[in-house]
Amino acid sequence: MLLSILYRRNSIYLKEIDYNQMKPILEKVDVSDQEGIHAFMYDRPSFEQPWHFHPEYELTLIIESSGIRYVGNNISNYSKGDLVLLGSNLPHCWKNDDDSSSQCRSLVIQWKKEMISDLPIFEEIRTLLKNSQRGLFIQSDKKEQITSFMSEVIQNRHINRYLNFVTLLDFLIQNATFSPIAGHSYSYDLSNVTTLRLEQVQAFVEKNFKEKIKLIDVANQLNMSEQSFSRFFSKTMNKPFFEFLNEYRVNIASRLIFETDLQMSEIAYKCGYESLPFFYKKFKQFKGYTPLEFRKLYQKIN
Repeated sequence: MLLSILYRRNSIYLKEIDYNQMKPILEKVDVSDQEGIHAFMYDRPSFEQPWHFHPEYELTLIIESSGIRYVGNNISNYSKGDLVLLGSNLPHCWKNDDDSSSQCRSLVIQWKKEMISDLPIFEEIRTLLKNSQRGLFIQSDKKEQITSFMSEVIQNRHINRYLNFVTLLDFLIQNATFSPIAGHSYSYDLSNVTTLRLEQVQAFVEKNFKEKIKLIDVANQLNMSEQSFSRFFSKTMNKPFFEFLNEYRVNIASRLIFETDLQMSEIAYKCGYESLPFFYKKFKQFKGYTPLEFRKLYQKIN
């Protein structure tokens, strides 16, 4: 009930976006000069923002939705309860499952760097924000309290919003663990040309990952030669294109392992793998377990 109320109170922040016409550019976050914090509940049929970045820090908690999360050069599954902290100008986006009938709901808090002062009392928070430049995946057994804190930031205004905001960050520091998301050597060219190219690559992979993909197929989408595309992608993402592709396929496969009773051969085929041994090899490379071990681990947890 609380979340639906918060959504109505903050619906002014939710803008209609034509995904097919929107170019991947610097996102202008609606942060007022008076408050410096933009907090709202996102509630729409899908996550519509493409690959984007903004100078503000961002904390996002998934309330309802599942799919693939892109942060820097990392691809990961996300689902209900996924909580991440994103640093300034770190490219990111969420892509929900196309076959899902559920809404996409998340709590989002975005703020300017200036919101945390240079006073010694804020040293731990400044350290946290510094570490967030690669993105941080946040794990905690106190998600209900974190959700409540985030809701209070959204619901309140002015000085009370700021006090709730600082309390939230301090609570996270004391009660959560943080894992870097993007690779250690990750760096990003923020030019519009680079962003547009990566958005095209993402869209092509999402549409064609079930099929056999050749390097020339992707290069043609960007009007580049195979060699030029290979150099561009490796330099930008700090990984070869086919590592990116296999990482994407393995993340899709892990969802099918969780959510279906399909045989591993069927899952491999659905994810674009013609060879079952190669599927097993890549799955263990990215997940640390074989597909069967992964399914047994999930069944044991649940």
